[in-house]
Amino acid sequence: MAQPLPLEGRAALVTGASRGIGRAVALALSEAGAAVACCARSTRQVEATAAEISRRGGRACGLRLDVTIGVEIEAAVEAATVALGPIDVLVNNAGITLEKASIDVTDAEWDEVLSTNLTSMFRLARAVAPGMIERRRGKVINIGSMYGRIGVPRYAAYCASKAAVDALTRSLAVEWARHGIQVNCLAPGYVNTDIPRAAMADDKTRAQLLSRVPARRIGKPEEIGALAVYLASAASDFMTGQTVYLDGGQTIAW
Repeated sequence: MAQPLPLEGRAALVTGASRGIGRAVALALSEAGAAVACCARSTRQVEATAAEISRRGGRACGLRLDVTIGVEIEAAVEAATVALGPIDVLVNNAGITLEKASIDVTDAEWDEVLSTNLTSMFRLARAVAPGMIERRRGKVINIGSMYGRIGVPRYAAYCASKAAVDALTRSLAVEWARHGIQVNCLAPGYVNTDIPRAAMADDKTRAQLLSRVPARRIGKPEEIGALAVYLASAASDFMTGQTVYLDGGQTIAW
């Protein structure tokens, strides 16, 4: 007999699902049986992700969401619940980077990075938590970064935001464990998405980048998706408050 899919009957909400890691995670969760609310600021791209899930036989909806706007978060969670059912899995993936000399970073730029990469994760977790607490089950997966652990020049705001995601993950995990909710952080290294792909096109930059990675390659979005499925499934029910680095060994060799 065929084994049931690990996320069958579950509903997930994924932010930043229009491309890159978010899109890969949304597709992977769907392949594992979840209905997926795909959220991002780009209506056209996020609807394309939802359409791809539907084409593959899954259930999905595409929702426009600017994660820096609180009322849009509440509206998206409500719309996803109406369309797909109560949210069992939240993947906080939406984020932005800022490469700039720290003395030149403006207050507005700093606030934008922290609002997008950190505050939005708290607001989304807070929005879905009441339902998870009531049902006594839930998974929150915060997408962090190896930059939250290592020191990287010209990325002060980004590094600070991702380090704070680690701390937020631990705090929520401890607070909500007794309600059957697991909160973990998935922290990728360099992954074959738009920015690293452009850098890898230059032979010199590629050699420098890969020299820092013990595995001598960058990750695939599908590898992030596979780990997200594990963190979203019952297989990880005794795992909470952890930051898992998927980086080819880069953080330990930095």
